[in-house]
Amino acid sequence: MPPSKKKSSASAGTRKKHARKAAAAHGEPEEPELQKEKKPKGKDKKNKKESRKKVYIPPMKPAPVHPDPLDTLGLAQKLPPELLVVLRLLSKKDATTKRRALEEFQTAWVSKARRGGDDEYVVYVVRDTIPVWLHHIPTLFLHPSRRIRLLAVGLHASLLQIADLRKEVLFQLREVVTSDQAESVLGAWCLAVHDVDRQVSSFARESWSRYVTITGQSDAKIVLDETLFPRLWEFVQRTLLDPGGVYLYLNPPQPALPTPAASRKGSGRGTPVRKDDETSLRTKADEDEENEQDRKARLRIGAFGATEWVLNAKFGSPANTRNEGTSEIPTTDDEFMAPFANPALWTSLYHGKHPPFADTESFGYGQPVVRRSAWALLQSLVRKCQAHLLSLPVLSSAVLRSAWVEPDPLVRAAMWQPLLFFLKAFPNAWILESQAEHDEDEHSDSGESEDEEDAKGPLSKPSTSTPASSSSHAYHDFLQFLATGCSGSPIQGYPTVLVVLSTIPPSIIVASSPHPLEELFTSFWAAVDARVLNSLDRVTASSAFLSSVLESVVLFVRRLLHIPSEEVASLIGHETEQETGDQAGAITGFLKAQVARTWDELSSGRLKVEGNEAGSYLSRTMSSLYSAKEELFEAAWAVLSDAVNESVVTGNSIPSLVPDLLKQLTTQLKQGTRPGDAAHTLVGQVVRSAIDQCATLLQAEETKPELAASFIGILDAFGEHVFSDAEIAQGVDDLVQKQTYRLLTKVPSLLLLYLRYRRDEKVCADVWHKVLQSIASNPDDIESALPVLLDAAEQSLLPPYLHAKGELDEAAGYLLTEVLSPPANTSRVSLLRKLLGSSDLFLTPTCRENLLRSLVDAFVLHLDSALHDEKASLHAFATPLDLIRSLSEQSDSARLLDYMSTSLFSHIFLFAFLLPQLAPIDEAQQASAQALWEKGLAKSSLDAKNNASAVIKQILRDLLVDCSARPTPEQILRAFTTTPLGINVITLSDIFPPQEEFSDLLESLPSTPLDSSLGVIDPLVPPPTLYRSNGAARPTYDSAGFSKYARVVYGLLLHLSDDRQAARENAWTLRHFFALAIYAEEAKHLPSSESPVFSRSVPRSVLQGISDKVQQLATYLLSSTAEELWHTNVTSVLLTQSSSDKLDSAGQLVVDLVSRSRGQDTIRGSRVLHRILQHALGNATKADADQWMLVARKIEKLAPHTSLAIVFSVTRYAPEPPRLDRFRNELAAGTLGIPASKANTEGLWLLRNLAAVAPDPDSDVVFLPQTRAVNLIRACQQWITSDEDLDEEVQSEMTVVFAHLAPILQNVPGAHWDLVFDVVENNLENASLDDPSTYVTLSRTLRLFIVIEDLVSTHKGLRAVWEERRAANLALIRDLVGTRIDTDKASTPLSVCRELALQIVQDLPTSLMSRDTLSKMCHLVTDGSANVQRMAYQLLHEAAKKYTEELVIEAAVDTEGTMKVGLPIELLDILQRNLNQDDTDEDSQEWFGYLLAWMITLDLFTDASLKVKSGYIDQLRDLDLVGGRLLPTIFSLLGLYGGIAKAFKLDIWDVDEFYLDYYDADTPISLRLLTAHVYYRALYLLPSLIRNWLSDCRDRQLSTAVASYTSKHFSPAIIRTELARVKDPNAASDLSGENITVKVASAVNEVTAAFTVDEQQLELTVKLPADWPLHTIEVKDSKHVGVADDRWRAWELGVQQILTFRSGSIVDGLSFFLKNVTSHFEGIAECAICYSVVNATDGSLPRKPCKTCKNRFHAACLYKWFNTSHSSSCPLCRSEIMTGR
Repeated sequence: MPPSKKKSSASAGTRKKHARKAAAAHGEPEEPELQKEKKPKGKDKKNKKESRKKVYIPPMKPAPVHPDPLDTLGLAQKLPPELLVVLRLLSKKDATTKRRALEEFQTAWVSKARRGGDDEYVVYVVRDTIPVWLHHIPTLFLHPSRRIRLLAVGLHASLLQIADLRKEVLFQLREVVTSDQAESVLGAWCLAVHDVDRQVSSFARESWSRYVTITGQSDAKIVLDETLFPRLWEFVQRTLLDPGGVYLYLNPPQPALPTPAASRKGSGRGTPVRKDDETSLRTKADEDEENEQDRKARLRIGAFGATEWVLNAKFGSPANTRNEGTSEIPTTDDEFMAPFANPALWTSLYHGKHPPFADTESFGYGQPVVRRSAWALLQSLVRKCQAHLLSLPVLSSAVLRSAWVEPDPLVRAAMWQPLLFFLKAFPNAWILESQAEHDEDEHSDSGESEDEEDAKGPLSKPSTSTPASSSSHAYHDFLQFLATGCSGSPIQGYPTVLVVLSTIPPSIIVASSPHPLEELFTSFWAAVDARVLNSLDRVTASSAFLSSVLESVVLFVRRLLHIPSEEVASLIGHETEQETGDQAGAITGFLKAQVARTWDELSSGRLKVEGNEAGSYLSRTMSSLYSAKEELFEAAWAVLSDAVNESVVTGNSIPSLVPDLLKQLTTQLKQGTRPGDAAHTLVGQVVRSAIDQCATLLQAEETKPELAASFIGILDAFGEHVFSDAEIAQGVDDLVQKQTYRLLTKVPSLLLLYLRYRRDEKVCADVWHKVLQSIASNPDDIESALPVLLDAAEQSLLPPYLHAKGELDEAAGYLLTEVLSPPANTSRVSLLRKLLGSSDLFLTPTCRENLLRSLVDAFVLHLDSALHDEKASLHAFATPLDLIRSLSEQSDSARLLDYMSTSLFSHIFLFAFLLPQLAPIDEAQQASAQALWEKGLAKSSLDAKNNASAVIKQILRDLLVDCSARPTPEQILRAFTTTPLGINVITLSDIFPPQEEFSDLLESLPSTPLDSSLGVIDPLVPPPTLYRSNGAARPTYDSAGFSKYARVVYGLLLHLSDDRQAARENAWTLRHFFALAIYAEEAKHLPSSESPVFSRSVPRSVLQGISDKVQQLATYLLSSTAEELWHTNVTSVLLTQSSSDKLDSAGQLVVDLVSRSRGQDTIRGSRVLHRILQHALGNATKADADQWMLVARKIEKLAPHTSLAIVFSVTRYAPEPPRLDRFRNELAAGTLGIPASKANTEGLWLLRNLAAVAPDPDSDVVFLPQTRAVNLIRACQQWITSDEDLDEEVQSEMTVVFAHLAPILQNVPGAHWDLVFDVVENNLENASLDDPSTYVTLSRTLRLFIVIEDLVSTHKGLRAVWEERRAANLALIRDLVGTRIDTDKASTPLSVCRELALQIVQDLPTSLMSRDTLSKMCHLVTDGSANVQRMAYQLLHEAAKKYTEELVIEAAVDTEGTMKVGLPIELLDILQRNLNQDDTDEDSQEWFGYLLAWMITLDLFTDASLKVKSGYIDQLRDLDLVGGRLLPTIFSLLGLYGGIAKAFKLDIWDVDEFYLDYYDADTPISLRLLTAHVYYRALYLLPSLIRNWLSDCRDRQLSTAVASYTSKHFSPAIIRTELARVKDPNAASDLSGENITVKVASAVNEVTAAFTVDEQQLELTVKLPADWPLHTIEVKDSKHVGVADDRWRAWELGVQQILTFRSGSIVDGLSFFLKNVTSHFEGIAECAICYSVVNATDGSLPRKPCKTCKNRFHAACLYKWFNTSHSSSCPLCRSEIMTGR
């Protein structure tokens, strides 16, 4: 055992000699003594560094050889190979290998052994491995890797849980393993129990506490008996002192060469020095999770915890019970405690590198956790082993020199309790520390020449009664600790200072300085001076400081009173006898100085302490001083009271803590005692002074706010004291009365205090009225003066008996006006809110009611403006709504608001539920309005609800018929159908106008059609000569483009579509629905015309939606017409004029319409009736139809339009009745009796009726007998040939009749056919697409033309007559089709005419088609009709072929190169249009036309020569039409801008074909499929332009999506098409020849062209990439026999240029190559400029010769040569070239 470390009087040299002798006695070789340097003489002691103790650290014995039990016990041959591999891996250095081995051992073996069952044999296998496991436990439990330690302790716990394995482990530890191995196993296990990682520690602690004990005998536990316990303790203390040595011992490095291990025990003062070559053998990879310093710290932390466990085991129970068990620990207490005397151990407390109390590097340096563990050990040591501590000098120095300089806050937090325990247990520690330092200095000065025998005597314990003659370093550290604010931890540190000071002996304090107490408290106050208390929690820190300093003052005052006078003098620092004699004065002076300093710091604010706490501390201090000695109290109180009075009287700022401080003094100091009376006297003085200062302050010109606040604080704290004295109260009254306005504006708080504490109602009421008058007379100060009073009223700080008399009524009105005028002033809004919400303190009830009414009116006005004006500001609602909401929450104001509920809450409803549909309302405002509405419904009376309901209904009705209102009918209906209205609403009667008003609105509209051209679509639209247009005023539309009638009827349509029961009960609405549908269809068909119901801005989709809704509702409402007697009942009423009471609502509607027509026959009425009969006649019988014919004939004279509608409906939809055939014949016969003079009147009506009764041509009904038909035509011929002017409308009606008569007369030859043909030709000549009035005649003529075409196709004789006129008529129709119409004149009648014309010219003869046909007719693809667009494309497809065909011919004969190839300008105009890419569904027709224009453009490439193609491509490139127009359109329609995930799916579609006949404009997928087909054709025909765009694209996401989409869906089809074209004999005729062979390898996408010459082949291979055409084609030469390299390269480059830059096909490229090869071998000389026979640009041969050298050149090459060389000389001979053949 090392020698005891009790302090001796021997010198340092003597102690060294003793240590060497002790080491030699233990068998350790002596360390060679180093020659010590001589110290320079003559140096002062003060200049020497503080000496440090030489410490003894027991050395670690060298690591023995640790043979693996696998080898020594022969287990390697016994265990299974799999387990052997696992156990071998445990010896590896790599942490990952160890971890995997542990996991494998746990899961594959130990877990199976625990489960038992079929794996029971595994238990016996694992039992054999226990020696191996125990061999590895120390290294695994202490391994650097946390994961390995965790796995190891878990595995160990699992082994111990298995009974057989646990017995084997205990047996091995007791009987088998060596003592060293047992020590290592138990020590590592105990260290693991206290591991730094909590999880590791938890697992290890569980197994340790369960299977390790120190008492009793147990077969199931390891008993730490007299053999194992000392070994465990020895391992722990070695780890504490030398963790690195322990680690090396358990993990010995493998030596490079086998050398005998040195066996020497450690002795002396340090561990053996390890050589560098030994430590370098261990690589860093083994401990990659921690460095050496951290490893030592981790092991020490575990060792400290283990030491605590050992101490608890040794001293945890009383001595009489500790030895009851059989396991007695014989170690003596002195021997056991000897390691704690080693100063090296306690360096763990010190934070620095070199501790001042030990000659070694600090164990706690850079390791806060180690220091915390050391402090925890100290606490356990003091608690458990206080009587056995032999190392007090060592501990005293270590503890006191480490505690005050600790920098880490966490360590300090753990330090206080152990430190205080130690100082209480050993109060002489300060003296021991000081004496140890004194002795150390003496021994250091004495040198090393003392006799060694002096050390043989016992080490005597120093006497604690001997006063220290020198200052203590620990005390100086403590003073510095105080000066730095407890080292930055004031909250935790200051509460301990008093305890620490109580343990410091006076001798230590006296020795520190000539003025000890002054220095001590100077250090105290230095923390305040240095502002170290100004932390985040400054108040708490300052409070802790104040408490500590005042308690310390009391402590030392009491100590000075009870110690001898000499000690008093030494503590205070008096030197002369006179000073020493006046001890009482010295104590009093010390006390006054500290109280004065305390007040100075508190009043200045440098010591930030709340007044309550400061008063509490001072009260406690004064009480303590009074109990100690009354004179001391008087002295301290005099200082404090004088300071407080001075702060009030001087007129400067009074400290804010004074009121609270005084209140605490009066509360805690008991009244009736001297301290309590003094406190109350001080309060009275302060109050009087404060009142005097307030008076002075109010009389001054400038008021100091901080000073006023100080006085107010005092008066507020002691207000009752002020008015308890009548004289003081009268003075205050006079002051307030005289200075009312100044008080209000400068010190309003003082006025509030007066009103609060003055109990005289009359006086306060007079002051209050004066205050309100002052505010009213000074409106500029209202915003500054009034809020203080309002806030006081809200907080109930004003007396309830105060009332206003109208002083502020006028000012409040001005304030409301200002607040409601934008922009709102937030402060004034708040002021008004409080003013309106106040009680009668400020306003009279009448004024408040008037203000509320004005507020409601303002809200209503703003809402009305917002409902009618889009530009109305929504911010204007914020202020009124905020005020209304806040007022509604107050009982008084809410009662006033109830009076205005009818107006207010109806508009609140509109704001909450209607306005948000029009504009983005602030969510908070909307929620507030909804809450107000719900609150109003809940609290309002039934009458109030009914009144509000009536107002809401009226407002909504007015909004519905008001075109200037912003809400649409749909929004109005939604406002009360989808919201919790809370009131009963019958929509049809409450919201909509009555039926009569609907009729009046309809009658005010023109009943005539919008334009006569509508007759193309609706046969019931008469010619303009049969009606007179109404001169109606210009209609007014709402924001959606609806007129008043449209708004009302559309709203009704929406409502009845949802409420079908109400619709069935109100069938009269059908008349208005059909009328609305007619107007909507007219506006849709004629978008450029001005409708009286809809504006031009209404979208087509909305108009179509109206028609669809009407159709759906009409189908439902007219379902009753299918009843059996419905037609009979209706016709009987119409024929007999009987009562219609028995009819249903639909029948009543029909009767009403027919009855109205008798009085006023309108075209609109006839069209409405026709639509009703269209639904009704589908279920009629012949008898029913016959009755309807009777009705028509009956009203024929009175209502011709209505009669015609009935006849037309019966003809179209009812079974053929007998009266209808009779009516036809009568009409036909009647024509003979009408002279030509009446043809324009009677004849016109007769022809219209004939056209109406004409049956469907596909039906079996015969229109007229043949003879009657011939007579009818003769009658028409007579009208035409007469001298009377025949109107065009008559000829138009004739055309309709002729179309029905032509099939009847096809076999009847005669002049009537000439008449028909003349009418057709005449009509075509007079027709013009620029004139809508000719559309009806044109459409009828074209239909007649189609009928004639059908007839002549089967009738030879008629065809012969027709052929003479057909060409001329076709030319007229062609010219009509080619007419360009402005876009704003587009209409459905125009589209119908074009559709009919295109149907005729679909197969236009070649003779009538020219190159200009394309340019003249390409505008047809922009028509609004999909049928016109589709048919136009068929025509333009052929025109494009014609255009390209002529260009190819011209380019072929253009030898001068002057011809410019280009696309038609008209087509380019279409391609350059900007389309709306945001709404493709709305503009689908426009998109369709644009894509068709590109289809035509791509058709131009069909059968085009390379030169023509190049011209097209150059033009498209120059105009950037592909990259700038086409591709963005395609990518938008296909959804590629959203990424490949959102792109249109083409997996099931073939993109290489598209059939326009199946295109459906109503199906969005059709447009996208057409887009994909256009993209496919563009890729196929314009690959170079698309490649250029892709290479220039800077949008990485878009380019990636395009490349992926193209390569997946388009490239395979294009490659397939390209290879198929090469195989096609017709397309690849240029690739055939005698010596030419072309091979296509479809599997690898390659085409090889070979030319055979004399059995040798020249081969060129073209390979298409998988993503063609995004990447260029690769051109490879296989063989080029007989051709020079430069010429071959020129040919390759030519092919590459054609394929890459000219968008040429493989056929084009190979044709170019084969022409060059053929010409080369046929003797045609190549061009000397490009070295090719065939020009790569235009495919021409070298024809331009030089007359001098006879060489020939390409014309294009010469042109380029002349331009670049700036001369006309020959490139070869340099002579002038004369162009010739």
